[in-house]
Amino acid sequence: MENQRATRKQIHIISRYSNWHAAGIKRTLREEGIYADKAKWAKFIDVALLGLGIAFAVAGIIFFFAFNWHNLHKFAKLGIVQGLVITGVLVSLFANLKPVVKKLILTGVSFLVGLLFAVFGQIYQTGAGTYDFFLGWSVFIFIWAIVAEFAPLWLVLTLLINTTIVLYSEQVGPSWSATTLCLILFALNVAIIALAQWFYRNYADKVPVILFSKIVALAAAGCITISIVSGISVNYYQATPDTLWPALLSMVLVYGFAANYSVRNKSLYYLCIIPLSIIIIITSWIMNLFREDSGGTFFLIAIFVVFSITVLVNTLITLNKTWHANQ
Repeated sequence: MENQRATRKQIHIISRYSNWHAAGIKRTLREEGIYADKAKWAKFIDVALLGLGIAFAVAGIIFFFAFNWHNLHKFAKLGIVQGLVITGVLVSLFANLKPVVKKLILTGVSFLVGLLFAVFGQIYQTGAGTYDFFLGWSVFIFIWAIVAEFAPLWLVLTLLINTTIVLYSEQVGPSWSATTLCLILFALNVAIIALAQWFYRNYADKVPVILFSKIVALAAAGCITISIVSGISVNYYQATPDTLWPALLSMVLVYGFAANYSVRNKSLYYLCIIPLSIIIIITSWIMNLFREDSGGTFFLIAIFVVFSITVLVNTLITLNKTWHANQ
């Protein structure tokens, strides 16, 4: 049976209740691969430069079509893009390359799928709106994102799905208010984070999703903040929207769960996002509550923001010291 490598948390717990010297702890952290060595940094730089190269290649292809649009026959336009997509997929499937290289290539091909839809729509003037464009793009790369198990490709798909919902509301579906639309986006992104965490627990060695979850969590916090702020504005200028209270309830439940998760895992990330979101919401409420007295309102808001940020920073510093006092 293969021996499992020690985690950072396990090493910290052992060091806290033993006389393990600092030099030994650092050596163990390096040996267990928790601290990045030169080889890992070199690998990271290689992957980052490769990803940057693929991004520039995709951008170059897009600008090539933009510059030579009138000089290319319509079949040449479609043939070039389709050939690039097929070639990229075949390379990702059958080439003798490292898995991360194949996944980066597939991510680049995912952008070419969007280019293919754009070229097709421009040539034949299908009359499809931007909603149809992003919907088709999302559908056609969905299977790739699931099979690839690659966080950057998940991020691309998440962005496309969010954009599709926004455009659906504006062009096809019901005219949702900002409160309703942002609440829907919040629920979607929270569900995506939950799904990503499930993958992380079951495929921890295969799917590095921590950074992905943090990026989507930041977007989700922005969505619920905008939802509640817009609902507060409607409340004071028109009538209370029916979705304001569900948005508040959703925020309390999700933020409470996220805060509990952060405390249990000793992570400050969500404990930074949540208070900032609440500060913005309270600031908006104060602004609408005392909207007649603009000068006094801004003075009150300034005092509140300075005080709340100061308390937040001091609390986080104290909490971080408490968590890592013996590490």
